[in-house]
Amino acid sequence: MAKYKKLFSQFRLGGTFLKNRIIMPAMDTSLCDLDGNPTQALCDYYERRARGGVGMIITEFTSVASPEGLGGAIQLRINNPQAIPMFQQITDTVHSYGTKMLIQLHHAGNRSVVRPGVKTVGPIDIPEKNIYGMTVDEIHELTDKFVQAAKNAQQANFDGVEVHAGHGYLIGQFLSPKTNTRTDEYGGNTEKRSRFLIEIIRAIREACGPKFIISVRLAVKDWDPNGGLELDEGVRIAQMIDSEPIDLINITTGIKYKWIGASETGERPDGNRLDLARAVKPHVKTPVAIVGKLRTGEMLESVLDEGIADLVCVGRQMICDPDFPNKLRFGKEDQIRTCLNCLEGCYASIGKKRGVRCALNPTVGFESRYDDQNLPQVREPKNVVVIGGGITGMQAAITAASRGHKVTLVEKSSRLGGQMHLAAVPPAKEMVGKSIGFFTGEVERKGVKVLLNTEATAESIKGLNPDKVILASGSVPFVPPIPGIDAAEECWDILASDNKPENKKIVIIGGGNVGCETALTLLKGGNQITILEMLPTLSNGQEASHRMRDLEELDKGGVDAHTNAAVQEVKANGVSYKDADGSMKFVEADMIITATGQRPAGGDLEEALLDLGIEVEKAGDAIAMGNLRINALSGFMAGYHA
Repeated sequence: MAKYKKLFSQFRLGGTFLKNRIIMPAMDTSLCDLDGNPTQALCDYYERRARGGVGMIITEFTSVASPEGLGGAIQLRINNPQAIPMFQQITDTVHSYGTKMLIQLHHAGNRSVVRPGVKTVGPIDIPEKNIYGMTVDEIHELTDKFVQAAKNAQQANFDGVEVHAGHGYLIGQFLSPKTNTRTDEYGGNTEKRSRFLIEIIRAIREACGPKFIISVRLAVKDWDPNGGLELDEGVRIAQMIDSEPIDLINITTGIKYKWIGASETGERPDGNRLDLARAVKPHVKTPVAIVGKLRTGEMLESVLDEGIADLVCVGRQMICDPDFPNKLRFGKEDQIRTCLNCLEGCYASIGKKRGVRCALNPTVGFESRYDDQNLPQVREPKNVVVIGGGITGMQAAITAASRGHKVTLVEKSSRLGGQMHLAAVPPAKEMVGKSIGFFTGEVERKGVKVLLNTEATAESIKGLNPDKVILASGSVPFVPPIPGIDAAEECWDILASDNKPENKKIVIIGGGNVGCETALTLLKGGNQITILEMLPTLSNGQEASHRMRDLEELDKGGVDAHTNAAVQEVKANGVSYKDADGSMKFVEADMIITATGQRPAGGDLEEALLDLGIEVEKAGDAIAMGNLRINALSGFMAGYHA
């Protein structure tokens, strides 16, 4: 008998049946072309998730009025009839797995990307931002565009549409009293602020008929506590649209507050938005779906068993592991690659116009080139030796073995994982440590021979008779030439220690991501901390939401951070530095910690192996410093091309 009986039961939605209760909700991929048209890369991305067993997929936010109202520099659009054939290819592909598919209809309103010659609109005028309040005629015209988009979607064989009324975008802006202070029929009380949404729903139903699914991604609460939409009013809006011809209320949140927005960051608890569904479900007859860091089978089943929601949305977890539903269904939970909610690949990478990526899954965004379930087998298997058991080395070994090579993984310590063990120490980073288990499990499942407690030398590696060596030897701390710095403690040693300092005056030299996370870790011990960073800002390169969170936590913890601070000398009782004005300053300390970056390791070993005529390829930090995502991808590429 299936472990999660309710989760994998059929569910009637509108005029169709879902094969299970799991929905992959809308999440941006930026895999469309520059004009917003669907591509083969987008098709293959959704195919991979459908193949993984999900019951229904909702596309990423899709513009109904491009180039107006775009929520991103690159955004899918449905208002181009010439793109319908490619959308049909996507729906046909997804339907072949028995998975249903909706397209999410979207307009960003006053959050739109600014484009030359394109008017930015919202519910009201915001002159200082060149945002124009929509006229009644413009509201009606945009309603027509939502309808035309729905008709295009129907022609493209989508099972329905989802109207995006959340996350602080246009329709949500009309719903929220914080962003809608109109005094006409589209502003004022709850009913008037909901009118735009209701008119869109009715118009789509009239145009597309009774069997076409209409879902509403409904914000029932703004994160912003300063005059935003409150939950009791959100419930009233849900009751209002419950009387309209819709098939699903997909509950979410509205206007973000600080770093808290449409997606959960690492510190947010699993099931972060379940209370929203608990508030709405008893008051509506329309099926309810809920999202919010739902990533275990037990939690998904309990949400359904307890009647909190009828359907469960699994978002970032479906990016990280497309086979999540099938692994739950077929008793392979120990093989699930669990999402870190780090947002490094699925948010930060999109912001840098790279398209969707994942810190732990190197094939995300590359589905058109690499099918992780069916990597091509090599014609002539090699004896591949991988040096280094961090994420780069483990991924290289997994990929090389998947292609048919005989792989030996050499690690000098007593365990695999490398710097991932250190990365898991700071607050809200424990999932990094748990993810090591997935990689070590894959190494075992792929038949990789692992040599622990083994120092790699040129002669010892030669003795393994390799055809190819992948040098994933990682990095070591970089120590700058500052007088007296040898007396300081290295942050790696502090993070690795079970006896962390308490109630001390600590100076951390280096305010990058590692330095800031070291400070956050030591705040728990009642320490008084000063950070000295030579650059103008702290924690450069960190994903934006987590950086904002960390900087606020440092501030709340009383950390005294100095940027543009050039350290001159480390003394027994403190540190001398020059501030931004060039003035000499001194800060007292009981302990001094360095977090001054890293440098590649293994250069001498590489030269020695090359001298022996052994083919060597470096990967990960052995090439240059990278984060988890970069190093996992580097390992994958090295293993693939071994």
